[in-house]
Amino acid sequence: MVFARIRHAVRPYRPTRTTALEQRPPTEDTRLKNRRTTPEDRLRQRAREHAARLRDGDDPVEFWAAFCTQVLAEDDEAAPSGDDCPPDPRASRLHTLFLSLHTPVLLLNADFEVEVMNPAAVELTGAGDLEGWCRGEHAPVPLAELAPWLARALEAEGLGEGVEACKLDVPVARRHGERHFNVSVSPTADFSDRQDGYAVVLDDITARAREERELARERNRAAHYLDVVGAMVFTLDAAGRIDMVNRTACRVLGHAEGDLLGRDWVDTLVPLPDRDEIRDCLYLVLSGQAGGEDERTFRVLTREGSERTVQWQSQLLTTGGGLPVGMLVSGTDVTEQRAIEEALAKKELWLRSTFVGLGEAVLILTPGMEILDANPAAEAMFQKTQAELAGLPVGDLHVSANHYDDFLARSRAAFEAGERALFELPLKRRNGEIFPADQSVSLIKGDDGSTLGVVNVIRDISDRKNAEADLKRSEEKFRRIFETIEEGYMVTDLAGTVLMVNPATCRLLQFEESELVGRNIDTVYRRPDDSESLRESLFARGAVRGLQLTAKRKDGATIVIEANAHRVLNHQDEPVAMEGTFRDITRRMEAEKVLRESEKQYRAFFENNHAIMLLTDPKSERIIDANPAAEDFYGYPIEVMKTMNLSQINALDRDEMFAEMRRSMDEGRAYFILRHRLANGEIRNVEVYSGPIMVQGSQRLYSVIHDVTKRIELEREMKLLATTDALTGANNRHQFFALGAVEVQRAKRYALPLTVLMLDIDYFKSINDTYGHAAGDLVLKALSASVSATLRASDIFGRLGGEEFAVILPQTDIDEGAEAAERLRETLAGLAVEVGDESITFTVSMGVTRICAGDKTVEDVLNRADEALYKAKRMGRNRVVRG
Repeated sequence: MVFARIRHAVRPYRPTRTTALEQRPPTEDTRLKNRRTTPEDRLRQRAREHAARLRDGDDPVEFWAAFCTQVLAEDDEAAPSGDDCPPDPRASRLHTLFLSLHTPVLLLNADFEVEVMNPAAVELTGAGDLEGWCRGEHAPVPLAELAPWLARALEAEGLGEGVEACKLDVPVARRHGERHFNVSVSPTADFSDRQDGYAVVLDDITARAREERELARERNRAAHYLDVVGAMVFTLDAAGRIDMVNRTACRVLGHAEGDLLGRDWVDTLVPLPDRDEIRDCLYLVLSGQAGGEDERTFRVLTREGSERTVQWQSQLLTTGGGLPVGMLVSGTDVTEQRAIEEALAKKELWLRSTFVGLGEAVLILTPGMEILDANPAAEAMFQKTQAELAGLPVGDLHVSANHYDDFLARSRAAFEAGERALFELPLKRRNGEIFPADQSVSLIKGDDGSTLGVVNVIRDISDRKNAEADLKRSEEKFRRIFETIEEGYMVTDLAGTVLMVNPATCRLLQFEESELVGRNIDTVYRRPDDSESLRESLFARGAVRGLQLTAKRKDGATIVIEANAHRVLNHQDEPVAMEGTFRDITRRMEAEKVLRESEKQYRAFFENNHAIMLLTDPKSERIIDANPAAEDFYGYPIEVMKTMNLSQINALDRDEMFAEMRRSMDEGRAYFILRHRLANGEIRNVEVYSGPIMVQGSQRLYSVIHDVTKRIELEREMKLLATTDALTGANNRHQFFALGAVEVQRAKRYALPLTVLMLDIDYFKSINDTYGHAAGDLVLKALSASVSATLRASDIFGRLGGEEFAVILPQTDIDEGAEAAERLRETLAGLAVEVGDESITFTVSMGVTRICAGDKTVEDVLNRADEALYKAKRMGRNRVVRG
């Protein structure tokens, strides 16, 4: 419709009457504007402003059609309605716009004949008659005549043959060079919307095409350059998508170029765990926070999913105005390099660890034989620190200058022969100690064959030398044993020929050594099958032990021997000889026969004895046998007792057993006093007499047991009567002095403190006189019970006579003893003894003293305590006085 109005506008028009717009009186502002600019000028200005908004890729026809539609809409709003108002002013404006366009526009009829062209189109086609074409007064001319190149292009697009509109780029050769046009064709319609032709708009894109060709050449040159470099190269846009990638990147990562272009670089190539970190890095580069560039190493994924380690460099790409437009990312695949570096680092660490952890001393020497490095073993060997060894001439470690010269001479001789020097040469430690050493000296060569240094490996062979000396002594000892042992020793070959014998063999068989060596051993056995049996056993099992054979001596006598033998193998585990020992057991066999008779007699004695008897294994303490008397005493059947262990009848624990053993030894007793448990649970005291006995060739322990329960109870009662006070239960005078003497000697021997108390009941005679002697006895008992309850288990309390008592406090100084005495006094003062209806209270006086250096007996200490006691009585009684 727009181009229909333009086609209508080019026809001459003269108004027949005044329009409403012309009849409207102009305002002052309008008159001022009309004086300044004409409508055509204002329309051209708007067209220029609109043209400035045209962008690459916009459709020129649609672009300008939209502009014209906007202008027409504004005119429609401003124009009065009515059939008598022709649209000439609007058409005039469109015509003015049409003529002012710098873009060539051609209006074709349905026969592809040019009816109207604007000046830009006239200039392009060189048609001439500018006024005629612009006013529409020129006769239509076929497009093929005016612009054959354009006609061919439209024909090729099929315009008019089903194609009503199209858009294409058309190059055309002109006098001043080739030009490029972006051609847009759209159908036009008359005022009845019936198509009556085409509008052809040609946008000159020559400059843009030239720039694109130049850009393509630059990209090709850049791509060629990037393809020949060894690094992987990507260019990314501001969103991180891949714009360009070189062949190296495609080859390394296994992707085709088309697979990568346009894809997000991070999502495509970076492993998932690392993506957030890498995105942050790209953001820092694009935002300029990383200074416009970044360098780091991280992993990327190949198409197959394997990972490669790449060292990346990122460079920000900006416009001429400094605006970021993308990023250049180049990377070098360092996967193999890192693997090599890691392998080298591991090897270096291994070598260093080996160097440090090696048990042998290692010195790294300069070509001038100065110590460059030493391992910890060398520091320990020479008793010097690393700092002390570094820079030290290695000759300082040698025993003397002559030894060092020998070291150098041997080393040079080996080096000249292309070998490592191996020799034994002593060295010295820091403390002057000289020790034997095995030395290995070798050169360190560079890649060019030059000598970089010397490695000196040193092994302290003091232990080996000592071992060699020990071995020599051992061999001498073995030789002496070989010659002096009582057992016969013999070596034969596999056929039985005697190769070696010791003197005991000659003595047992009464042959000379020369008579036995070279002789077949079969001639020594009394029975031929003995030799065959021994040989078969040796070859079947490799060794025999305790084999009994009969042999004949030189004088013809027969002896019984017990043989141990084995095969001798070479380094390939092949038998090469037989060797063995033997002993004459003729007498033992006779003794065993006698022993068997003796065991029969023992069995009769064991079973018929009325004493309790047990036979046990001394190692396991298992009961081997028991006689009928034991069965009656313990209450177990004999067969049951044979399954039992001594611990099942012994009621003492291990510590108590050891204590009883020590007492038995100290007292010189031949028996132990133990406590045995019967089957009914009763515990009995027993005396056990034990001794070793051989039974059927095995070491056993026999025990004769006596029940002494009643005797021990009687002895305990007698001892109690002999050592305690019958009335109070305290130690009697004799026992108190015996125990006190032991404590005094212990205190003097170990310089331990010891305190002694003497106490006496105040006015005890008046208690007897007032209440009777029976009441006095009750007071004495109450005092004894209270004191015993107050004292420690280690303290010694005794009645010395009458109402006088004494206490020994071991390991207690005088202050502690005085405090204990005061507490005891207060306790006794608060004690009340009930006698019938009477309640008797009493007090005590106490003397306290400590052991002195001059005290020899307990009596010496008690005398001072007694003096302090009487001093307390003189001072008024019921008090404690130190002495």
